[in-house]
Amino acid sequence: MQKLEKRTNPRQSLQIPLRFHSKEMAVTDPEIASETSNISRSGLFMRSPLRLKIGEPLSMVLRVPTYLSGNARSVLQCSGRVIHERRLSSGDLGYGIQFEQTLNFQRSSASAPAPSPT
Repeated sequence: MQKLEKRTNPRQSLQIPLRFHSKEMAVTDPEIASETSNISRSGLFMRSPLRLKIGEPLSMVLRVPTYLSGNARSVLQCSGRVIHERRLSSGDLGYGIQFEQTLNFQRSSASAPAPSPT
């Protein structure tokens, strides 16, 4: 039986540096550095040095490339939830994250939305 694709937005294989913080962790805990493996307007897949729980809410900061955002300095703050975990061939854990709100990637020279203050 073939696995059905649930995604409605196309993924791009893209390594984007990101920092994340679990909303369930103490506010004083540091952000964790990671990198995406792929990204779409509705979510991303990333590695994590920490084990995360399915359904866990995350706060993330990503540096989106100019060709996606239309802005040379695109730092995007967003939130999402862990929707699946996968053990990678390297032995690392990878996580599928669904964004709380669909990202609005632009492919023009228009400015991307300004990041919210931290």
